[in-house]
Amino acid sequence: MNAENDVRRIVVLGGSFSPPTIAHRKLLQAAMDAVQADGGIFVPTPCWYVKRKLKKSGCAQEALPDELRLEMLKAMCNEDGRLSVDGSEMHRTERGFTYETLVRIQEKHPGSRIYFVAGSDKLHIIPRWHRIREFVEHFTILVTKRNGELPEQLLEEQPFLAEHREAFLIFTAPEELDYISSTAVRDDLRRGGTLAEKMVTKDVWEIMKKNGMVKEACINRFREEHDFLSNFYPARVEYQGLIYQNAEAAFQAQKCRTDEEKSEFCGLPPNMAKKLGRQVELRDDWEELKVGFMEEIVRAKFIQNPDLGKRLLATGETPLAEGNTWGDTCWGVDSRTGQGENHLGRILMKIRAELARVLE
Repeated sequence: MNAENDVRRIVVLGGSFSPPTIAHRKLLQAAMDAVQADGGIFVPTPCWYVKRKLKKSGCAQEALPDELRLEMLKAMCNEDGRLSVDGSEMHRTERGFTYETLVRIQEKHPGSRIYFVAGSDKLHIIPRWHRIREFVEHFTILVTKRNGELPEQLLEEQPFLAEHREAFLIFTAPEELDYISSTAVRDDLRRGGTLAEKMVTKDVWEIMKKNGMVKEACINRFREEHDFLSNFYPARVEYQGLIYQNAEAAFQAQKCRTDEEKSEFCGLPPNMAKKLGRQVELRDDWEELKVGFMEEIVRAKFIQNPDLGKRLLATGETPLAEGNTWGDTCWGVDSRTGQGENHLGRILMKIRAELARVLE
């Protein structure tokens, strides 16, 4: 028996996947078929890197959070048992290198042959990649070929590529790559179009709807009959041993380092709490912890005030997004652009689902 045939083959596809599309899955599957691979791994980049890329086109707010892209990718893998997701790159806080990523994957799969997918448009910069000589010695690069592209010519003409020609294999990219992309999905969603649903899998579409990414019947103003969804709503909240008059005050207090400082927020109305919160010296780890604080405080609000919990449940499965005109794209969605991470809306929907399960 040929020992080469016994070697497990794994194809790696990196990218932003914001969101993951049908084209991403078909590209990885086509690459796997080209080398008769046993498995394919999606490796998403961290959110801060995605934001940096999208900032160039003025769309940094459309970068999906790490946990959401991870959920979507895992859902997209469900229909093909050969596919999986490696989310370890998402934990990086500084620039990483493809070579190091593949070495780490190789360590997880000892004895396997690792292939990396790269577009033919990247061939001209590959000679400048980090530790490229070791890269081509240990790994194989699968080069995508689209209509009209001639990667074979560049592989012959560029000295380094020609010298290491055996490290490159060319395969034909699926035609979906010509018209389906994450950018196309985001553009269509922004316009309120009907094409985005056809560019992603059914499971990914459901996740997008659940997280308020799809423009449909949506509660997007936390006012009037929906004012109870706002953190400004007067509702007693006990959190970490202190009692506040509203969720906003409880949240702003967490910017402080000591209970003595936090206690200054206990009797404040929401507008005054927010104003004071802008004046305090932020704890060093605020950016890393703020979403967690918000989730715990909002959960406390609806659990400690059962009447509000019932009103939250009464919203059913309607998407929730705090639309605003003051440019808050972290907790809500900018009503003028439709852009925003909608952390508060997603937290509310998560807690609503938790309350629903309790009543089942």
